[in-house]
Order: sequence, then structure tokens, then C-alpha cells
Amino acid sequence: MNKKLTLFIALIFVLQATQFAQADDHEEKQTIVDVASSTGSHESLVAALNHVGLADTLAGNGSFTVFAPTDQAFTDAGINLDDFDTEEENNTLSNILLYHVISGAAVDAANVTDGMTAEAANGDTLSFTVTNDSVMVGDATVTSADVEASNGIIHVVDKVLMPPADVIEEPVTTTCDVTVGVVDTAYDRPSVSIDVGQTVCWEWTEADMPHNVAEIEDISSTEILTGGIYSGEAEGTVFFSYTFTENTTFYYACEPHLMMNMKGEVIVGTGIDANDVKADDSDKSSESTPGFLLATSIIAMIGAVLVLSRRS
Repeated sequence: MNKKLTLFIALIFVLQATQFAQADDHEEKQTIVDVASSTGSHESLVAALNHVGLADTLAGNGSFTVFAPTDQAFTDAGINLDDFDTEEENNTLSNILLYHVISGAAVDAANVTDGMTAEAANGDTLSFTVTNDSVMVGDATVTSADVEASNGIIHVVDKVLMPPADVIEEPVTTTCDVTVGVVDTAYDRPSVSIDVGQTVCWEWTEADMPHNVAEIEDISSTEILTGGIYSGEAEGTVFFSYTFTENTTFYYACEPHLMMNMKGEVIVGTGIDANDVKADDSDKSSESTPGFLLATSIIAMIGAVLVLSRRS
């Protein structure tokens, strides 16, 4: 009887120990969202995650590093979930929350160094400052580090991190000093004159036939100049511009209508290429050099002597 009682008591102890182990195991398997929900100071964070559907993500398989602003931090930032109703507003809130997450790694405080950067889950960059007294991510101070969860790690911060504003590039606008259009199979201004540094625009919309601008060697050319200025394939709607920076005369044609003599010219400044002028001057100077004149004189003298000798 005593033996049976002993075995029974031992069985009770084993069952109790198993229950305690299961309870401990349950606590160890708390996700980041579970841990945040239990702190009592991250209700705003959990509510925001649920509001935009990110709670399930952070409760899933990690690893994640989460910088968790306190309720007071949300209040200081003026974030009220009632203000986020539209899809655009919710996308903004989601972007803010994802800026607090590093996905794919559980980064503990010991591995954070001064000047370190990391990519946040929203694609922006987080930067860290480490001093003897504190660790900061952006302008927020880590007040409690290395709070472990089953799928990552939490660092409590005292401010809501705001993603950097997207830089919107202003569209490049072209100032047209002269605009050339088309009429049937001709340019409406086949010859224009501009100053050096000015821009010519070729523009037409829904023309009856496709046209383009292709450089030719001179106004009588019947072939497109390889590697020359080119607006692209002929189209019914075209906007093409080119800024001329030197004295020259630019000849061009419509590629499909080249043989129909759809051509034009742009006279820039003097219309004469400075390189051509130098080449001409060089040729002239070579003809007037002293050596050339001396040789010519000697030949003439020899010729005269021969004529005289023959007469004698």
C-alpha cells in the first residue's frame, strides 16, 4: 500500500512539473506583439499595428528588431488613430511603423556601434549614435534594451521615429527659344537663325504622318548622318529639343520623307564653324610661307636662265 501511495505521489509531482514546464515554455514563446501587449506602456503601438494590419506580421516568424515607442511617445508625436481613415493616411502610418522595424535580424544592444546604419523595413535608413551614457536611434533614446521575444528583440525608445521626407524631383522644363512644327510633309520653319546657347524645339501633336529630326551633312544630302543629332523614331506626336553651343549651321531632315526634300536648317551665331575657319586659314598660310615663295622664285629664275641660254 505504501509503495502504491509513493508511486501515486511521484506521479503527481511529475504532472505538476510538466505543467510548470509547459507554462514556462508558453511564456518563452511570446511574440513581439504579445510582449508589447503585456508591458502596459505600449498600448498605442499595438493599437497602431492592428489598425494597419501589421500586428500579424510582427507576430509571425522572425527575426525582427523593433524599436518600440511608449504610449507617451505617441502622445508627444500627436498621433491619433482617429486621424487615419483613408488608404493614403493608413499607408503613411504603416510607413512610420515600419521605420521602427529591422526585418531579418534580431540586433541586440551589444552589437550596436556608434555611426552604424541599418535598413528599416520601409526601405529607409536608420542611424545609430552610441555614447558612454546612451544608445540613440535617430533622435530617439533607447530607454530599455534587449527585451527578448520568440521572434526577435525589442528596444524601448522615448520618441516616435519619423521617416525622412521623400525628395520630390522637380520636372525638368525646357525653354524653347525657337519652335519648329510640321505642315504636311514640310517643316513650318525650314530655316531659323539663333544665337549660340539658344535652344530649338521641334514639336507637333497627332500629325497626319509620322515625322522626326535627323541630322544630314548638308542641305543637298540624301543620307542621314550616322551618329548625328537624332530625335528618335518618326512619330505623330514629338517633342524634341537641342541646345546649340557653337557657331555652326545644322542641317536636318525628316527620315521617312528625306527623298521628298523635307529638310531644314538652323543657323547658329555666325553659321560658320570655328574649326573650319582655322582649317581654311591654315591652308592659306601654308601657301604664303617664305619657304614656299623662295622655292617658287628659284624655279622661276632657273627657268629664265635656261631660256636665255637657249637663245644664246
